[in-house]
Amino acid sequence: MHHHNVSHGDCKEDNIMADNSALFDHPPHPQLPYMRRDFKGLVSRVTSRTICPVKYYIIDFGLSQFYGSGDVRLKTPPWGGDRTVPEHLLPNAPPCDPFPVDVYCIGNIIREGYLDGSEYLRLRPKKGFEFMRELVTDMVNNDPKKRPTMDEVVSRYDKIVVGLSEWKLRSPVITAGDFYTIFHSIFHWTKQIFRIMRRIPAIPKA
Repeated sequence: MHHHNVSHGDCKEDNIMADNSALFDHPPHPQLPYMRRDFKGLVSRVTSRTICPVKYYIIDFGLSQFYGSGDVRLKTPPWGGDRTVPEHLLPNAPPCDPFPVDVYCIGNIIREGYLDGSEYLRLRPKKGFEFMRELVTDMVNNDPKKRPTMDEVVSRYDKIVVGLSEWKLRSPVITAGDFYTIFHSIFHWTKQIFRIMRRIPAIPKA
């Protein structure tokens, strides 16, 4: 979007959706995910997203805005669902550039959902995502001029992933405070060994 001079304006966790139809033999019901959407039985066992990758989408473009090449990229705050944007918290906040705000909001989603958790959203951090810390810290910098552009975020993320080992990419996602035993570990790594033997990549392409 940013590459086409469009700001989203409301990047938050519940505006990122996944098409998970590849994980089931029949589409699940939105309220009763264990049932088929047509209520003709139970859905199949959920397939791994590593084997059947899903596609993710950003939705809700009600606050999105296109800027022409000669337009001034300024918008009067506040806007969007993220109430922690530094530019929006200034006294008598002046108009600000919405593109660095988008970058902040995406970084904050990762910070709250994976790195630090959020008491307000009742989210606990996930273990093993510290490799994202430096990039996310830059994305949520209080000074919008010091944040990377979205293109730079994508480029840096790609470089980070390339530098991760196969072991790291296949490691389990463990929520802080969860009970994870040696039996969980054996079960997880047995699956990973079979996937390696089947040449299933650690990061699938949807």
